[in-house]
Amino acid sequence: MSPLRIWEMHSARLGGAIRTSPDGDAEVGGLLLSERAYLLAIRVMRPEELVRLVAEAGPGEAAQRLVELFAATDLDGTGRRLALGRSRLGEPRLVRSDEAGPVGAPPGGAG
Repeated sequence: MSPLRIWEMHSARLGGAIRTSPDGDAEVGGLLLSERAYLLAIRVMRPEELVRLVAEAGPGEAAQRLVELFAATDLDGTGRRLALGRSRLGEPRLVRSDEAGPVGAPPGGAG
């Protein structure tokens, strides 16, 4: 049995709104986030805020807003950003800027 991921614990109190994709990413309403991107995002917003953002804006727009939010300022003091990419199936996928690879590259390739 694989260890529980942080978003799975968050999901337990959010009615299953965050899942683990087959590739091991966090999946929030169609938006995929690498583990590092998820951890960075929740440093500045609560998991329920992330779920609400994706539900209201849709996965593509939510991804763009998150990228812009982190590009505008050093929100968490690390200097790290979020980068937008696509999964192998073309779904919007966020990664942390230091793990960004070519669009469509399989998860876990760099970093």
